[in-house]
Amino acid sequence: MMVITVSRSYGSAGSLFARRLAENLGYAYADESFVNCIGYDSGVSEALLASIEDEPSPSFFQRAKDMLTRKSSFKTALSACIYDFALKNDIVFVGGGAHLILEGYPGMVSIQVVRNLSDRIRDIAADKNIPYEEALRLIEKKDKAKKNFISYYFDRELFDPLKFHLTLNASLVTLDNAIDISVNYANKYFSGVDHEGAETFLRKRLLEKKAEILLSRQDFAGDFGRISFEAVDVDVLSVKGIIGGEEKKKQLFKTLWNIRGLKKVEDNLKFGVLSRNLY
Repeated sequence: MMVITVSRSYGSAGSLFARRLAENLGYAYADESFVNCIGYDSGVSEALLASIEDEPSPSFFQRAKDMLTRKSSFKTALSACIYDFALKNDIVFVGGGAHLILEGYPGMVSIQVVRNLSDRIRDIAADKNIPYEEALRLIEKKDKAKKNFISYYFDRELFDPLKFHLTLNASLVTLDNAIDISVNYANKYFSGVDHEGAETFLRKRLLEKKAEILLSRQDFAGDFGRISFEAVDVDVLSVKGIIGGEEKKKQLFKTLWNIRGLKKVEDNLKFGVLSRNLY
């Protein structure tokens, strides 16, 4: 249940660092391909597979179209996947906004790997056998895509230093030293973590996301954004917001009882109809 997240600029060798760190600690490793684990809903799976971190940010019109549907579904399913992985393993996550999804989780250490641009250009050019000018364009394209991904789905800055426990400059710190620094810090940090409290945090967040995934299905698509869930305990769910009638509420509650392990649903819903107009 202990988690290390690694965010990196393209060409910083951050993925190599993360793999070596996971091997050193005996942790599982997951990069952006972990979106393949989503199995809660086929539509959500397709959205995830089409929206990995290196994809460009959607256009303005696509963004408007997806604002309350695909975008929300993506974040919900991705969050559920990350919470589920973290419950099952001590793990190193690379990219995918994992450090933002797990924000507030007491069992997380977030690391940022950066590198001087000149070093990135040199190594990318050598690795791909391309001119320096082409390597620079590739770096700019990849960095922009990562920045757009974080901005679009999380409304945050990609490399906000206040979101990380450690920032490592791969131009100044060798790979072996970076791993030593990170292992020592992580071991000391995790030694003070309340493991039971950390597990409870993840189980409650996962319960909320499972409920949101059920809500995002076709029968409740119109209610997405009007209803919210709060896990009062790992097996107790509070439902809040506005729903369009008694029958719709019964249907929702019947659907929620499909969540394995759920023991109680607290009803804090109100009846009403929200305007469909956009202001």
